[in-house]
Amino acid sequence: MADLSVGVPGLDMHNPLMLASGVQGGSAGALHRVAASDAGGLVTKSIGPVPREMYPGPVCVEAMDSVILNAMGLPNPGADAFAEIISNEQFSKPVLVSIFGGDTENFVEVAQKMSESGAEALELNLSCPHSKPGSRELIIGQQPELIREVVTAVRDAVDIPLYAKLTPNTSNITIEAKAALEAGADGLSLINTVSAIEVDPFAGRPIIGNLLCGMSGPAIRPIAQRKVAEISLAMLRGELPAAPIIGMGGICSGLDVVRFVMLGASAVQIGSALIWGDVDKFKEISFELSEFMDQNGYQNISSMQGIALDSLEGLS
Repeated sequence: MADLSVGVPGLDMHNPLMLASGVQGGSAGALHRVAASDAGGLVTKSIGPVPREMYPGPVCVEAMDSVILNAMGLPNPGADAFAEIISNEQFSKPVLVSIFGGDTENFVEVAQKMSESGAEALELNLSCPHSKPGSRELIIGQQPELIREVVTAVRDAVDIPLYAKLTPNTSNITIEAKAALEAGADGLSLINTVSAIEVDPFAGRPIIGNLLCGMSGPAIRPIAQRKVAEISLAMLRGELPAAPIIGMGGICSGLDVVRFVMLGASAVQIGSALIWGDVDKFKEISFELSEFMDQNGYQNISSMQGIALDSLEGLS
């Protein structure tokens, strides 16, 4: 059988399938439940400096086939409470702790608390919106100078591996990736949700309580794949430092995982698919991935990693 194991900084996993941030990762019980599945690794809900409540509902809607819209408001128990979970619990799968903050000082504060509590690696949610509901302001992940500032400060504050989670809502994602990697990020997580809005014509208003929202689900998978490909190609050309990419965005099957890996991803995160299949989705996707690899002569993940980039290398 094919070897599905993957090793990236801070995370040695028996397969490349990770729980995505924001889905079933906000408590010890939820994380243990996912760890008992066939997930290779876990990503927590994004943890901030203080507790936050969820935005007024609706916060998550299946707006149409393959389209999930959400604006949760980054609800979380706060850094102090979550540090206790990390300190006191032993999870059977590697855990990537997602963190966010309104400014550089917030990021450093949360990063230090997570590191001191024993976190193995951090995912910097640079693509989270500002805390003001309905805000149209630029997020950190749309400002390369702020990305560089935050990643540099966190890199100076902690010794554990850092993954920068980037937004697709930018004109050239390689610019933001360059800022993150040159500032000390060990890897990239691609992508966060796509900016969106949907209107209820009978109510005459947007359907999400926060008005503005992010879009996830299978419909965004080709967008996410394009962003992964752009970053991978830039790395191949020497325009970006080489680093592992964790891909995400609408992954629902083993073939979807293959697509991301063939575009250069080392591992993937799965979120929206759990809405329809719960944690059993990990076993289903892992089986499909293994079956594909066996049938097509791929002995391990690295043997098919990046092979779809060959036909793209001539693109400018």
